[in-house]
Amino acid sequence: MAKLTDSLRRKASRRAAVIGPAKFLLGCVVLIFLVSIFIQVGEIRVTGNSHYTADEIIQAAGVEEGDNLFFVNRFAAVSGILAKLPYVESVSVTTQLPGTVIFEVVESQALAWVEIDGQRWVVDRNCKVLTQGDAASTADLIQVTGITPVNPAVGDTLVVEGDSSGAAVAVLEELLDQIQRRGFAGMAASIELSDSASPVMEFLDRYTVLFGGEESINYQFGKLVSAVSQLTVSDRGTIDLSGAGETVVFTPF
Repeated sequence: MAKLTDSLRRKASRRAAVIGPAKFLLGCVVLIFLVSIFIQVGEIRVTGNSHYTADEIIQAAGVEEGDNLFFVNRFAAVSGILAKLPYVESVSVTTQLPGTVIFEVVESQALAWVEIDGQRWVVDRNCKVLTQGDAASTADLIQVTGITPVNPAVGDTLVVEGDSSGAAVAVLEELLDQIQRRGFAGMAASIELSDSASPVMEFLDRYTVLFGGEESINYQFGKLVSAVSQLTVSDRGTIDLSGAGETVVFTPF
C-alpha cells in the first residue's frame, strides 16, 4: 500500500512539474495578448524626408494615431508610400513601445532627363520616372540622348524604344548609380546611349569619356577617377576607358 501511495505521489509531482510551467507560459501569452489589444499608436515620426512633408508620408502609409501598434501592417504601409510618392526610393518601418511608429525614408535624387515629343522626363539612379521637367528645372541634370522613352509615366521605370531586353536601361542605371555614389552629380553634362555597349559621357565640361569593353561600369569609373587625378584643369580631351585592365587612353582635343 505504501509503495502504491509513493508511486501516485511521484506521478502527481511529475504532472505538477509539467503543468506548472505550461500554465505560467499560457498566462504570459494571454497577458501579452490582452496588453497588445490596448497599446495604440500615439506618435508617428518621419525621418529622412525633404521632398515630402511628414503628413504626406504618413497619409500615404495609411497609419493613424489610435491604430493598434501590434497590428500595424508594415508591408502595406511601405507599399502605399512607394506607390503614391515617386520621390521615395526606399522606406523602413519600425515600432517602439509604448506607442511609436517610425518611418525612415530615403528619397530619390533627380539625376537625369530624357526627352520625347518636346517633353522632359526626370529619372533617378534606378531609372524611375520622378516627374516632368522644363528647361529651368533640368538645367543642372544630365541629359540622356540616343534613346527614346516609351509612354513614360511618373512612378514607373523607364522603358526605351527598341530595347526589349532592357540592356540600354540597365547600362543607364549603372552609370547613374555610379555618378550618385561617387558624388559626381552636377559634374556630368550628358550621356549618349545610341550604342548601349559603348556609352559616351561629357564630364567636367572638358572631357569626353568613352565607356565599353569587357570591364564593369564600376571598374571603369575607378579608372576615370584615377585618370582625372593625373590631369590638370587646363587639359581637355577624350578619356577612353574601354581598354582591358587598367589601360586608359587620353587624347587631347
